[in-house]
Amino acid sequence: MAAMNIPVLVKGLRQRLGLTQEQFAHEVGVTFSTVNQWENGRRRPQPFLLKRLLEMEASLGEGSAGRLTRGEAQAFKRRWEAVNAAEREELSFTPVAQKFLQLAALVASARQLGWTEALAEEEGLVRERWTRLRRECHA
Repeated sequence: MAAMNIPVLVKGLRQRLGLTQEQFAHEVGVTFSTVNQWENGRRRPQPFLLKRLLEMEASLGEGSAGRLTRGEAQAFKRRWEAVNAAEREELSFTPVAQKFLQLAALVASARQLGWTEALAEEEGLVRERWTRLRRECHA
């Protein structure tokens, strides 16, 4: 998989939409700090968020090099909200056991997705949360 410049992707998307880091964070569903860290190259988005960011980039098209018009930005926001609503609805009807299977498959395929540069601290934190979540769900 080709290396991807996450800071350029995130900052470019945000600027083309005419949003501040805080506004962009709200639209994507993360914190201001997370967007700031993405733009400064200190963190990478989770795989599902990276996929959605790439979908955002693709939907903006090659032709719109500058900022979007107000109408284009509003249309994009409506599409983004519809995608979020559909994903929330799908998740609400997915059994917990199925969610764990999907997560396990994602973790197993992490290397194929290019997620090899995970820091040991972050990996340990994820493992700790995963263990705690499994304990709570199986209790």
